[in-house]
Amino acid sequence: MGKGNGITAHGMTSIKISFQWRGLRCRETLSIEPTPANLKYATRLKAEIERKIEVGNFNYAEYFPKSKKLKQLGIASEKETLQNTFFAMSQRWLTASSHLQTGTLKKYKEALNFWLAKIGTMPIRNIKYSLLAGLANSQSWGPKTRNNMLTPLRQVFDLAFLDGVIETNPTERIKNSKVQKEPPDPLTALEVEKVLDYLKRYPQQVGNYFRWAFFTGLRPSESIALKWGDVDWSRGLVRVCRAKTFQEIKETKTYKVRDVELSSQALTALKAQKPFTFLKDHGFIFENPVTGAPYHEERPLRRAYWVPTLKALGMRHRDAYQTRHTYATLCLMAGANPMWVSKQLGHANMQMLLTVYSKWIDGADKSGERDKVDALFGDDSAIIGTSRAL
Repeated sequence: MGKGNGITAHGMTSIKISFQWRGLRCRETLSIEPTPANLKYATRLKAEIERKIEVGNFNYAEYFPKSKKLKQLGIASEKETLQNTFFAMSQRWLTASSHLQTGTLKKYKEALNFWLAKIGTMPIRNIKYSLLAGLANSQSWGPKTRNNMLTPLRQVFDLAFLDGVIETNPTERIKNSKVQKEPPDPLTALEVEKVLDYLKRYPQQVGNYFRWAFFTGLRPSESIALKWGDVDWSRGLVRVCRAKTFQEIKETKTYKVRDVELSSQALTALKAQKPFTFLKDHGFIFENPVTGAPYHEERPLRRAYWVPTLKALGMRHRDAYQTRHTYATLCLMAGANPMWVSKQLGHANMQMLLTVYSKWIDGADKSGERDKVDALFGDDSAIIGTSRAL
């Protein structure tokens, strides 16, 4: 066999095969003796390669997985392809993200399961924007769910980009859906009274917890993580320094420790709870009255008591987190200084309070600020008389 047909014997141990691909002349070595039978095999192989090139489904790495030309051509070897599937990259990302909070990581894994079922076996470099956008937009997800599903997908592709596995990130152009932000939906003072009265039919510890929640504004995850050692009885304070979700103790949402001043209602709840848990070894203030163990999360309180109570009283459904919003709005409507309320709630900054609760701040004023101005300057006749005298 001569060079004319692209098949050449190379010494006594191999055969050279030549072909054109993407405008380039490619030469590869087959590690087989150049016997007549093997030369015919090489000729058939070359013809097969050229047919696949012609129809556009030639996989260079499949035929020549050890070729030095793969790197030059920007093609992943078979081993590299297996290492860089979406599944493999997602597992590397999960390992790199193991520091995340348990609840967050659990939600990411649930979202990734959808993508793994669709594109898990594909080499990540072969996954295009059109495929990802098509998958995301063809689901019957709500806007918030869609955004949550895209979050871990983006981060897997970010990792692949930073590792140099892909040259461009196809998720960068997939935009989040616009989500309507739900405003606070607090209870009124009368509704709080009705809820606490209805809760008397349940174990007393349940009522103690919700009275505490209504009159401290702590996040549910913070309340169930409180220990008796956090209470400063002499100063009427409680130190909020941890939270609990998914059976895991973690830092507060803002990663800041804060001291919360306790109202008489909050102190009443604490004193009523004291006989139940003060001397228990676990040290937590609130526990599940059914199991006698501390709460791992607030879900049992919400499902067993909060939701049935609102339903029985004919109140519209609200999440139990509204106890926090209720405390904030009742304080503001009572005329409490917004800065003090913000510190009680543990907001990262004052702007958050002004943004979230602006209408309750406005409603609390009830012309109070105008009355302060009138008290300083007097009525119109006094001002007019003063100006004439000047």
